[in-house]
Amino acid sequence: MMNNYLKLQYKLLTRHFKATGLPIAVAPLLLLGVCYLAHYLLLQYPVFGSYTLLLSNFQLLFLLTEKNRNDFLKNTFSTKDFYTIRLLENGLVILPSMLIFLFLGLWLYGVALIALAVVFAFLIFKAFGKSIPTPFTKKPFEFIIGFRRSYLLIFILYILGAIGFYVMNPNLVLFCIAGISLTAVFYYQLPEPIFYLWNSRESPARFLLRKFRRGILQCLLFAFPLLLTYAFIFSSEWFNAVIVLGGILFLLPFAITLKYVAYPREINFPEVFALVLCFSFYPLILALLPFYYFKALKNLKNYL
Repeated sequence: MMNNYLKLQYKLLTRHFKATGLPIAVAPLLLLGVCYLAHYLLLQYPVFGSYTLLLSNFQLLFLLTEKNRNDFLKNTFSTKDFYTIRLLENGLVILPSMLIFLFLGLWLYGVALIALAVVFAFLIFKAFGKSIPTPFTKKPFEFIIGFRRSYLLIFILYILGAIGFYVMNPNLVLFCIAGISLTAVFYYQLPEPIFYLWNSRESPARFLLRKFRRGILQCLLFAFPLLLTYAFIFSSEWFNAVIVLGGILFLLPFAITLKYVAYPREINFPEVFALVLCFSFYPLILALLPFYYFKALKNLKNYL
């Protein structure tokens, strides 16, 4: 039965990948490309690149601890098979990052990653329910769902930010602010049901403007406490805080725009590629944002 479960998971992954419009044979090449980028990041920024890789795997492992999913596995498999599956899944998730760490001789980070995978295999987290309020309104809904899936990562980033203030390391604080902002960007990965848009009486331009405004305000709820404290403690380096704030003001609308360029399907390879281009050369967003904004307006006219 366990073999059938693993085969099913493989089929689901291949179907998700084929939905991007790319042949499955491209998947290994893309994985190698992502590993190369991670390797390059570690060479350029050994400390913060390692933190980024660790935290990315942390969030992926956290998502696999979702209660309903694990309850299903417990009810379907024996206790031994359940923990075998969980360890195997976690091992596959961390394998690329662990190989990169070991290849570069970053043994401590590799051991930490293995420890995380083992510990998370025995943990189950229940997502916040309706009884636990969030600091977000229902519009847009993305932050409610995203916050409940990433609250532990946000908490870890705030702890790292507090450590950065304590040891007077402004770069670590900026890393945490950037990490929180990027986490918010990924909240816009999944599309809402079409009838949500059918019920709206707004024009496409007003609809996107409302999404931009609400998204930026709610992202600032995450990042503003650290940004304000940074500007106060590291007052001589306030310009760096302004740069990060500017990044939020442009990157989040760009992610929202890409979502509605792809709508009603999920964001796939073309949109992800545009996002990666902006990560690699941020000023490019000034040219890409207007282009994709008008594409999103044209697409939204079919639903609003």
